[in-house]
Amino acid sequence: MVSSMLMLREGLEARGHEVWIFAPTNPLNDEIDDHIIRISSLPLVLLPERRVATPLELGIMRKIRSLNLDIIHTQTEFGVGSYGFRAARRYHIPHIHTSHTTWEEYTHYVTRGMFDGTAKNAVRIYTKVIFDRCTRIVAPTVKTKELLLSYKVAVPIDVVPTGVDLIRFFPANTSSAPHTGGGDPLAKLKHRLGTDRFEHTILSLGRIAPEKSIVELFDLMTPYLKAHSDACFLVVGDGPSRSDLEHLAKKRCLVEQIIFTGELPWDRIPNYYRIADVLVGNSHSETQGLTFIEAIASGVPLVVRYNTCFDGILENGVSGTLFTENGEFEPALHAILTDHELRVARIRAGIEAAATVSKDRFIEDIETVYEKARP
Repeated sequence: MVSSMLMLREGLEARGHEVWIFAPTNPLNDEIDDHIIRISSLPLVLLPERRVATPLELGIMRKIRSLNLDIIHTQTEFGVGSYGFRAARRYHIPHIHTSHTTWEEYTHYVTRGMFDGTAKNAVRIYTKVIFDRCTRIVAPTVKTKELLLSYKVAVPIDVVPTGVDLIRFFPANTSSAPHTGGGDPLAKLKHRLGTDRFEHTILSLGRIAPEKSIVELFDLMTPYLKAHSDACFLVVGDGPSRSDLEHLAKKRCLVEQIIFTGELPWDRIPNYYRIADVLVGNSHSETQGLTFIEAIASGVPLVVRYNTCFDGILENGVSGTLFTENGEFEPALHAILTDHELRVARIRAGIEAAATVSKDRFIEDIETVYEKARP
């Protein structure tokens, strides 16, 4: 979300708009920016690696009013977003909201399985109530729009796929030969991680959490790793399920083949794609699939579980392998790692598919939504 917001700001400013960002304080980032207003924050109780702005900081509402804004665009329903919701309503400013997160997928963190259905229903009702206060809603995918319509959200919903800054991810050499660590930075990274000891690097990138079905992915990966000691599983990210994976790696005697990096800064991510031979995924809860777009833009083929958020972007058997049954996973993974002609075709088609989700198209579409919202 942060990367897309910064990309949106850059694109809008390039088109002559003035953009102000309200964001929570971050102890790891003390960068001074005249157009970023920081709101005091605390670690989020359920997701402590994330921060949430305190909801009642004095002066923020007055600051918003003083800016004489034409549009308020919120990217979260809570914390910072609550100021945007209140200001838009109080000062009669057109309000756009982007629905990034399907919160009903996270209720298990609170309920621990008790009355989870009731909690999910409450989330749906709450979502409708607050979204209906907006002028328009931006849904990153048709899947998200259909979900919001099922909640009976009544305001107009525009489908605008989140753009990717493709230049950051396009490989320097778009030939589809397997990655060999070409280029000194990549060779150094592979050596530091230890992936240079293996013939194949299989990448998982993202939050290591139940809603990403990461333990189930490891179950799918285990037979392949057991049968192929020349392959390693590179897990980039962090989250509450990491300890479960580490325990399973020890229990299944796969510690030498599993490499955990922890969470990484966004600007370091592209090279982790470039040292991988394939990206795998098993999540049922994706609403945007940005990780998968970044991967194919980097020249990395996919073997991931099918999700409706891929519709219109990825085509199974062309720009990626989108499996639906668990039994399809291992043969598909083996094929993409060993069949050179298949890799050639998938990488080329993947790069072409990624090009349809460009930053420029994203900025243009958001600008159009703003124009629709203004009286």
